[in-house]
Amino acid sequence: MKYCIVLILLLLSCINPKKEREKYAQLLANEECNLVISSPPFDNSVWFKTKGYDPITKESKICKTNNRWWNLFALQMDVGDTIVKKKGELIFAIHKTDTIIYHDWNIETAQ
Repeated sequence: MKYCIVLILLLLSCINPKKEREKYAQLLANEECNLVISSPPFDNSVWFKTKGYDPITKESKICKTNNRWWNLFALQMDVGDTIVKKKGELIFAIHKTDTIIYHDWNIETAQ
C-alpha cells in the first residue's frame, strides 16, 4: 500500500502544469462560434449551449461546448446578442447593441 501511494505521488509530480495549460489552450483555440442568440444559455450549468442563427447565412444553429470557459459569461448574454469565438483565437466576444465585451483566456492565470 505504501508503495502505491509513493508511486502515485511520483507520477503526479511528473505532470507539467504549464504543458497541461498549453494543451487546454489549444483545445479552446480550436473552438468556434458565430451566433445571434435566440435562446440564452443556462447560467446554472457548467456546460455551455445556446440556440440562435448564423448572422451571415441566417441558418438556425446551436453553439455548445463541454468546457466551462464560455459559460462563465452566461449572465452577460441576452436574446439578440451575437457571440463570436473565432477558431485559432483565445478571445470570446459578446456583441451587444451598444458595446462589445471581450473575454481573453490567459494561459498564465488559467487554473
